[in-house]
Amino acid sequence: MVEHKKEIRHDMRVVLANLDKRWEAAAQHELGLELEKLFTTQPFGSIEHILGWVPCFPGEVDLAGFIAQMLRRDRKVYLPRIREQGVMDFIQIGEEWGAQLEPGPRGILEPRLGSGELFAPQVAETVAVLVPGLAFDAQGGRLGRGGGFYDRFLARPELQGALKIGVCWSMQVIHGTPTDRYDVAMDYICHERGWGQVSRG
Repeated sequence: MVEHKKEIRHDMRVVLANLDKRWEAAAQHELGLELEKLFTTQPFGSIEHILGWVPCFPGEVDLAGFIAQMLRRDRKVYLPRIREQGVMDFIQIGEEWGAQLEPGPRGILEPRLGSGELFAPQVAETVAVLVPGLAFDAQGGRLGRGGGFYDRFLARPELQGALKIGVCWSMQVIHGTPTDRYDVAMDYICHERGWGQVSRG
């Protein structure tokens, strides 16, 4: 399984690094619209907290437009910050969040410490986590970049019941991602061609 994961990661990195920029710009717009549609559906009516990310890797989805829409609709939005021992926290951002970012330990932009409130959910059912990855499948399987940050974060007891949305390009949805017992499954997958609730049957 380890070698299979390495192979998929390598292939997806190559694909993402060579995306046509015109296609990427158009797909980015379409994906933002699909995410907005998803967040108008019934399961998302009680969502108050949205956890997103800042793109760092070639071809990675940029959530900036969607984040701006959610902030205008008074949703609380958070971005990740990495601390010691590979632990990931999320910090709340405001409308001027672009000016509150700084490079983290891995060179990824993240909110400055103290720039916003630390994410500490009281009710998991009010939380939606947008999750990046290199590959996803229709059963909610996800293949990340190998650091385990999201799997460790999503496994926290206080997040059981939060909605987990894998966000990617349609070409990243494959037939069966290699997963193990530490990999946390998604509840929804959203890309530029649409969105859907996963089937684990």
